[in-house]
Amino acid sequence: MPSVTLEPLPDMPALIIAGQRRWACIADLHIGVEASLRASGFNVPSQMPGMLSMMESLASHADRLLILGDVKQRITHASAREDREIRHVMRELMRVFQAIVITPGNHDGGLREVVPDGCVVAPTQGTVIEGTGAFHGHVWPSHKTMSTSRLVMGHVHPSVLLEDSMGGRMNEKCWYRARMVKDKVLERYSSHPEELVVVPAFNPLITGSPVNVDGGLLGPLLRNGLVDTLSARAYLLDGTNLGTPPRVVRRSVRAK
Repeated sequence: MPSVTLEPLPDMPALIIAGQRRWACIADLHIGVEASLRASGFNVPSQMPGMLSMMESLASHADRLLILGDVKQRITHASAREDREIRHVMRELMRVFQAIVITPGNHDGGLREVVPDGCVVAPTQGTVIEGTGAFHGHVWPSHKTMSTSRLVMGHVHPSVLLEDSMGGRMNEKCWYRARMVKDKVLERYSSHPEELVVVPAFNPLITGSPVNVDGGLLGPLLRNGLVDTLSARAYLLDGTNLGTPPRVVRRSVRAK
């Protein structure tokens, strides 16, 4: 098999998996989250037109699409509106991508009944794409998924909490990459990936869970010591390397 590269697209929460074929990899669309926000009193317009346009633009970088779960917001079955939106989005994406594979997330109950024919819904425990293990991240991955040299997952919605010199704070999406702990992995699996890459949430309304704050790391791999958090590196979407995420990342700003 030819060498495989994992390259984030600049200023986009999307990863290109390039091997024998090229795959655009995204996570956590949460289609329908606007309805949840409106129910909480926030008047939020639909993000779907903009999200669909962004997803279609990925076809200029890859001819196949991998979605790492949480396609929809409602955890159980899709609402009537989510059903319509998901079917429309997937049909439009099938026009520009040769293949679409989805690894279901914890919000994807009933997803198989919603997506149109032609979209592949992989097992919840993950699948292998171009020699790369891929799963959502809320369950233990399968042995097959773990038989690869690298893993990609979503679920965490990784971000970093930034603080400027004036005391202002902001939360920005980030990429999270870390080595796996071989001994811990081999307690459960017969092989061990070398690296985990956590993909930021694609939905623009979901900033994320700060990886530099306690409780920001989710899922059994991260919560059970199979990932070496001391080796972790966080990268902003613009490519800025923040290194190992400290408690709070400081950014200097010029007073106006």
